[in-house]
Amino acid sequence: MRAQRISGSIAYHAEGPCWWAATGRLRFVDMLHGAVVEVDDDGDHRRLDVPSQVAAVIRPRLGGGAIVATESGIALGRAEDLSDLTEVVSLFDDPGIRNNEGHCDPAGRFWIGTMAYDQAEGAATVYRWDGPGHEPAVGWGDATVCNGLGFSPDHTLAYWNDTPTGQITVMDYDADRGPVDPRPLVRVQEGKGLPDGLWVDAEGGIWTAMNGGSAVHRYTPEGSLSEVVELPVTQVTACTFGGENLDRLFITTSRENLPDHAEPEAGSIYMVEPGVRGLAPLPFRG
Repeated sequence: MRAQRISGSIAYHAEGPCWWAATGRLRFVDMLHGAVVEVDDDGDHRRLDVPSQVAAVIRPRLGGGAIVATESGIALGRAEDLSDLTEVVSLFDDPGIRNNEGHCDPAGRFWIGTMAYDQAEGAATVYRWDGPGHEPAVGWGDATVCNGLGFSPDHTLAYWNDTPTGQITVMDYDADRGPVDPRPLVRVQEGKGLPDGLWVDAEGGIWTAMNGGSAVHRYTPEGSLSEVVELPVTQVTACTFGGENLDRLFITTSRENLPDHAEPEAGSIYMVEPGVRGLAPLPFRG
C-alpha cells in the first residue's frame, strides 16, 4: 500500500497522533515546537499552544478535555480548544531528559516514556500517573528512546518500543500493575527502519511506524509482518486510526535534522485506507 499526502509540511517533528472524537478531527503534536496541531478533512490546520516548549503526546480525557505530556510534566484541561490547559504534575527535573511518547491504559491511567536529548543509552524511564491526588510512579526504566504503547483488543497484552533496540516488545497487561513481563515480539529486519510510534487495530494487528524506513509495518499478534504502507519520506514517526468508522490510518512524519532543501514533503500528514478498522484511543480517567 502507498499512503497519500493529506496536508502540507505543517510540522517540524509531528508525533503522537490521535483521532479526536469530540471534534471529528485528527490531532497530533509538533513535539519540539510545543504545539498541538488539529487537521481538518481538507488538510487545513490550526495550532493550539501548550504550556511547554515541548509537547510529547495528547490524549482525550474522560468527560471532555485533554491530557498532554509536556517537556518534563503533565498538563490537564477541560476545554476542547486547550485554552485552560495547565501543567499539574512534574515528573523529573533533569534538563537533559524530555518526555517522548505514551498512552492511556484500559484502566484510564496515563503512561509516558522519556528519552535523553542526546539519546544516552539506558537514560529513559516510563512513568505512570493515575490522576489528581496521586504521585507519579516509575513503571520501568533502563530504556533509551521510549516509543509507542498500545493494547490488544481484549486488553490482555501491551506493545511497546524502545526504538534503538530495533524490536517490538510485548507484555502482559495486569489491571493493577499495568504492563508486566516484557519479551521480544518482533525483531525488525536491518535496513527497514526502527520501530517508533504504534497503534493496534480491531483484529489485533500492530501498526508500527518505521523511522528511517519510509514505511509503516503491520505485524500480526504472533509477530509476522502482514502489511507494508510505503511513504515518500524517511522519518515516519507514528500512526493512528481515525475517521467516523476508524477505518483510516493517519501517519505523522518529521523533518527533524533535515536540510531545508531535503525531502520537502517531510513534516506532512499521510493517510491510507488499509481495509481494517482501528481501536479508539483509550481516555484518561483522572
